[in-house]
Amino acid sequence: MAQITPVRGVNRILLMRPFSLRHQVTAGRMAFQTNHEKSITRDAESTITKDGNIHSLSEVVVEYSLTTLMAHNDEVRAKMYEGFLNGELIELWDIDKTEEVTPGSNQFLATYFQGYITEWSETAGAEDSVEISLSIAVNGSGVRGNATLTEDQATVVQYEFADTIVAV
Repeated sequence: MAQITPVRGVNRILLMRPFSLRHQVTAGRMAFQTNHEKSITRDAESTITKDGNIHSLSEVVVEYSLTTLMAHNDEVRAKMYEGFLNGELIELWDIDKTEEVTPGSNQFLATYFQGYITEWSETAGAEDSVEISLSIAVNGSGVRGNATLTEDQATVVQYEFADTIVAV
């Protein structure tokens, strides 16, 4: 039997891009993601009959919320903000970095969504980093598949190794 272990939040990342740029840029990750939440709901209506209640279900509604710390020069944030202002369709991949399909393939289990950013909020406290919160309303319920995750996409914020000699 396979060992069951918890999934850590740090291993679930969201990649995104405006749909209109899918032939021009690779999907990216907003820097300093602190939290994301996927909410799936559906309504149920009840009809009372002489034999008891009968329920009918609506289609599922999927929404994402994402929280990040604002970073200077974050191109993904800039593209997503512009997409929000223009009401553009966006693409979103929810990827589990621990679920590589074949070792060394850079292909990971993921769910792909399309939707719209419906809310964008920036909070700038005097002693804290600027925090961005956004909400995404998803069309449909997503499609499971394998997504390519490059090293650059996985480690958006990372410094390079520096040698001990004088820097050039």
